[in-house]
Amino acid sequence: MILFTLVVVLFLVLLMIGYPVGFAAGLSSFIGAGLVFGGLFDIRASAMIARLALSSMDSFLLLAIPFFILAGRLMNFGGITERMFAFVALLVRPIRGGLGHANVMASVIFAGMSGSATADAVGLGQIEMKAMLSQGYQREFSAGVTAASSLIGPILPPSIALVAYSVQAEVSVERMFFAAIVPALMMAVAYMGYVAWRARKDGMPIGTRATMAEIWPAFRVAILPILTPFIIMGGIYTGIFTPTEAAAVAALYALCLGLFVYRAYGPTRLARELMGTLIDTAVIMVIIIFTSAFGVVMIRAGIPGALAEFFASLTSNATVLLFLMVVLWMVVGCFMAQTPAILILTPILMPIIKSYGIDPIQFGILMTLTLTLGLLTPPVGMVLYALTRVTGLSFRELVRVSVPYVWLTLGVIVILILLPGLITFLPDLLL
Repeated sequence: MILFTLVVVLFLVLLMIGYPVGFAAGLSSFIGAGLVFGGLFDIRASAMIARLALSSMDSFLLLAIPFFILAGRLMNFGGITERMFAFVALLVRPIRGGLGHANVMASVIFAGMSGSATADAVGLGQIEMKAMLSQGYQREFSAGVTAASSLIGPILPPSIALVAYSVQAEVSVERMFFAAIVPALMMAVAYMGYVAWRARKDGMPIGTRATMAEIWPAFRVAILPILTPFIIMGGIYTGIFTPTEAAAVAALYALCLGLFVYRAYGPTRLARELMGTLIDTAVIMVIIIFTSAFGVVMIRAGIPGALAEFFASLTSNATVLLFLMVVLWMVVGCFMAQTPAILILTPILMPIIKSYGIDPIQFGILMTLTLTLGLLTPPVGMVLYALTRVTGLSFRELVRVSVPYVWLTLGVIVILILLPGLITFLPDLLL
């Protein structure tokens, strides 16, 4: 336990003084491995960390990450999101507060392309905010629904966070993808329900019904990008390609749309997006490498056993344990980004959930969903920081307008804990 305390304290101190998560985990892992072998700078510690780093990268599934990142970037900067949002906005125009509903619906569609909350908030969020403000919607309301709808990105497949969990937990990414669909749609329904209530309460604008002359041209230019998630999940379901191959197909599809269909960018822009993809992938891989090593050091230090004894002393009920886990994840999510938290916590917590007989698919969805809330909570709140530039509101104001959506998401989490079949029935049915 002393080793655990030293390593964790060192990790937290490094984070507080500004070290990137990957390097903080790497340095803590190196020192922790040295202590495991009895010497701070024991050569076996270096060999152990190097071996763990190489083994954590030896996964075909990880190739999906750069392709999904590239697909999202190409969709975001190819003029594709504008066309998609314009079409969705036309469909809900006759509904009171229609652009609020369009905000959520567009994020659902975009989530099926990128799997990133930040990409949704920065790219699609600019389009949504501009449209809502121009139609007389309150800035605070518009910012709140934009922030909340971006949370759907890391949940609805393709999701980088779900890929990371699948690698660490050694579960089927296909099952994780299909298991995430219902929870993501539940989030969307909850947010749209709140938008409908606010629209009626505040007397938000209501538009005229769109004519077929307006809908058809918008449909023609939007249908191809809207088909992206159906191509990805349909190909996986039918066995035409694996999740990794689906990522490559998605990237190629986005490339063809941007270059040949919409002609939204040329070689210079494409090179910039490729470079951005390389940088984003490098950052994620460094995090994966060192957080994997950090997790193994924690296992070597006997942390899973100690935590299992601690939780066993609190409860023997699996449902109560999941509620305790939600509290743990919410605290962690306030201080650490979603994917690094998943990479660190998964190998430590997996032995515990197995001892309680909890389905690892349900556990992974709940952990991913709860940690996603950290995107809207201080002090990290990555989506809120990104939206300060987009919305013109301060970080404090964005925290305040996001509170109702945090409660709505917690409500969804409670339902999923009490009714686990909502998570597992779709992969059980289809796979």
